[in-house]
Amino acid sequence: MSVFQTVTPSMQNLDPLKRVNYTFGLVLGVDEFLQEQVYLTEKDHSQYRLVHGYGTVCGLQVQVVNGVDPEVRVSPGVAINPQGQEIHVPRLMCAKLNQWLTTNKDALQSVFGTSPSTLSLCLVLCYRECPTDMVPVPGEPCRTQQDTMAASHIAESFQLKLCLDRDQIIGSPPGSPSLDVSNLPDGLCFRPSQLEEDAVREFGLLLERIHITDAAADFLTQEQLEHLVRDLEKPVGSPPLFSPPWGGPVLYLHPRDARDFLRAAFLVWVTEVRPALAARSNSNVCESSEQCVLLASLTVPTSNSWQVAGTVGIDESRRPFLVETRLLQEALLSGFLGAGAGGAGLGSVVAAGTFQIAAGQANAAGPTYNGLTALHTPASPDDGTYLLNWSGSPAYLNPASASPSTHTYLVHGTAIAAKKAPKAIPVTFELLEFQNGGILVRVADAQGNATATGFMVEIKELAAG
Repeated sequence: MSVFQTVTPSMQNLDPLKRVNYTFGLVLGVDEFLQEQVYLTEKDHSQYRLVHGYGTVCGLQVQVVNGVDPEVRVSPGVAINPQGQEIHVPRLMCAKLNQWLTTNKDALQSVFGTSPSTLSLCLVLCYRECPTDMVPVPGEPCRTQQDTMAASHIAESFQLKLCLDRDQIIGSPPGSPSLDVSNLPDGLCFRPSQLEEDAVREFGLLLERIHITDAAADFLTQEQLEHLVRDLEKPVGSPPLFSPPWGGPVLYLHPRDARDFLRAAFLVWVTEVRPALAARSNSNVCESSEQCVLLASLTVPTSNSWQVAGTVGIDESRRPFLVETRLLQEALLSGFLGAGAGGAGLGSVVAAGTFQIAAGQANAAGPTYNGLTALHTPASPDDGTYLLNWSGSPAYLNPASASPSTHTYLVHGTAIAAKKAPKAIPVTFELLEFQNGGILVRVADAQGNATATGFMVEIKELAAG
């Protein structure tokens, strides 16, 4: 008695760095066509992955329809995932939240125990491939009918799913084993790690802190700047540290050093930080293993029966997205990009605040930026003059004493008139002069009387270079 088995041709390992060398007389088989397809496909993906980045490109607006049966809706659109694959969503998609909670109730209970008052979820878009268009194919004898059918095409598709908006190692109910990505219950997933996305945002905040000026007390060295960039590889908080808005204390580069130091900083990012981030995600060099893109985080109030019990909130602050180069070109031409880099464009804010005037004295009405103060220094008891100065960095330097001039200040002020003040006598905020002790301003009406009840002021520095 003979024993037969199906024979399949041996397939070579496909290498994205190989392309077929077409020569006269070369016999082409499945291996050659697959190798050529892999080579061209990976070249296309690497353009996004290595050069442009990833995230939402167009559309994919997330909305929540609250009500008796709340649902999440995602509009049609396109995204690029961290592997450089295009994800197309051709039509409006929706997910019933109560249905998802019911379906995954047992899995959620194994993670959280009793239902939490608020469940943090995230909406994730993933790339998928689907074999399609089955056709009969010839082959060896002794095969079943199923073995004689094969998919003639691969359709690029997508998957939208709700995941736990938590890191990939999370807490568990008391007495149960800790959960990680390898033993998470079926039906549940974690949010994408976004290691490089978080690091890119932190790098942007670092660049925002850098001001280029020759009028500072202390300047960054190249070694200090490189060290700050290397620190971007270290894990950051979740969400990224976006508060305060300017990301930390101001850092200063001298104009003669700025170009070389910034080139050195970007070189550290390219040669050290990006490969380290890939290694942390257990990926190949300079690549990512992530196939999914975060669209939004959802705050879902839940009842004891694992149903939605209130209004669902949406947070898109961690959502990565890509802006087309054409728009970036317009932003560059308009002078918007780089406007905060220590004196270019509109200048950088160095002090700001709102002050109330009582008995001739100006007292801060709430917080001030950079410790701005307004000292009443009257030439006469009621002339409404105040000397503005601040304690933070960069410190005030009298631009009138510098020769040649290296910087100046733009002072934007608005006087606050008394509610019962006559409309025929307007109250104004006037810049008088730059002094060694600060910026002298006057807040008075058109007749020179100090009738204002307060003022708001913002001071920007314009530096040469």
